[in-house]
Amino acid sequence: MPEHVLEARNIYKQFPGTLALNDVSVSFQAGAVHAVLGKNGSGKSTLMKIFSGAHLPTSGEIYLDGGKMQYTTTEMAIQSGIATVYQELSVIKDLTVAENLLIGRLPMKNRFAIDWKKVDQLAQKTLDYLNVQIPLNAYVRDLTVGQQQLIEIAKALSANPRVLILDEPTSALSDAECEKLFAVMQDLKKKGLIILFITHRLQEVFKVADTVTVLRDSLLIGCENVRDIDSAKLINMMFGEVKHHVPHESHATQKVVLSARNLCSEKLRDVSFDLHEGEILGIAGMLGSGRTELLRAVYGLDPVTSGQVLLDGEPVRKLTPVHMKKKGLGFTSENRKDEGLCVRLSVADNLLLANYYNISPKGYVDSGLEKDFVNRQIEGLSIKVADVNAPTSSLSGGNQQKLVVGNWLNTEPRILLMDEPSRGIDVNAKQQVFNVMWREAEKGVSSIMVSSELEELLEVCDRILIMRAGRICAEFPAAELNVESIYSLCMQEDEKA
Repeated sequence: MPEHVLEARNIYKQFPGTLALNDVSVSFQAGAVHAVLGKNGSGKSTLMKIFSGAHLPTSGEIYLDGGKMQYTTTEMAIQSGIATVYQELSVIKDLTVAENLLIGRLPMKNRFAIDWKKVDQLAQKTLDYLNVQIPLNAYVRDLTVGQQQLIEIAKALSANPRVLILDEPTSALSDAECEKLFAVMQDLKKKGLIILFITHRLQEVFKVADTVTVLRDSLLIGCENVRDIDSAKLINMMFGEVKHHVPHESHATQKVVLSARNLCSEKLRDVSFDLHEGEILGIAGMLGSGRTELLRAVYGLDPVTSGQVLLDGEPVRKLTPVHMKKKGLGFTSENRKDEGLCVRLSVADNLLLANYYNISPKGYVDSGLEKDFVNRQIEGLSIKVADVNAPTSSLSGGNQQKLVVGNWLNTEPRILLMDEPSRGIDVNAKQQVFNVMWREAEKGVSSIMVSSELEELLEVCDRILIMRAGRICAEFPAAELNVESIYSLCMQEDEKA
């Protein structure tokens, strides 16, 4: 076995306006689990995508077992022995488990007929190896998200890879499923595989990894043996010397405008909190902690099994999006293209979607009123668009995000639920969105903000709730936290139910 099996040599990756990787050289040895860490935007996912063939480096080279890799697609990377399980599920939900495991490699009896008996044999062999008890003929759409994640991992292993890249594989798994996966990872490393493991959960690093590699702001910060490092040093490597935020002027009052009491759902466990008038409340937590699910439950998008939501102290009887919108709540989804916008419609249409009933109270559209609503947000949010009738798909990501916010501001909400409002937009656009939140807070509008960027929560919010495993585990005034402390709180070992 060579000392360094997988190598990146002087990798640069330039995207328009962004240097994602800056002269990164790193080696990963066979027979070990290598945790790859870094805050959002550090470059870790870009490096993994270069290894997997999803991205080509701007310059630099990849070597596997001493041989230079020449692949230009993910399929070629798989054929070369590098398999990847991405955070976003890619299973085909209308196919069976067996079909998903062997998609693209279905054994044939002849040119025209699939050998279904062999399909089942090969698929069952893979599931048995993982000790996964899922019927081969079950349709993936009928499985839990955790089971679908296990199918993704099994599919990757069925290609007999030399390198297995796992991008946040535990985010949707139960504790029992995580332990099963960790056991498989330990077995695979004994067989000589290189396992690259991306996670935001530090406890998983110390439980399963042998080495840790940290990237920050496109640079390789260092590689360490896990036995020689502690969580404090890891956090320092990930964030460096962070300039602590200067608290903004708070406009929060003592009046409680929204409350959750003992909310439970498929993802939430006895969640209670209060939101004050004019307050910007942040929710921090790692992927899978229940952040998004909490916002969706409060707005009535996801069913609640028990507990209640109160507005101005009165229980909400109809917890549905239609009712909550009528009560003055707005919701901006983390997935703006699928849930926040109709990208084929015009800019003007997308600024009016949430407010058409007010613009056409008599059953017809008042074009003058419509123009006023559109211009108000174009000017107020500095949306760069030459023609408001142009399709939304023609706008940059930052301007699209401003459309999402402007659409809800046109409803004149009293409470905004904002899930990852700065995702995928540049620094200037982010600051403009934050300025809008502060401006609305000054008017008495309350906001709940979910963000994976901990620095943003510290900059924008008055108070921050910490979520782990579907629970609110702590809350602090933002001024009492810094990046290191908030990250440590998010990463602590979850209490068992």
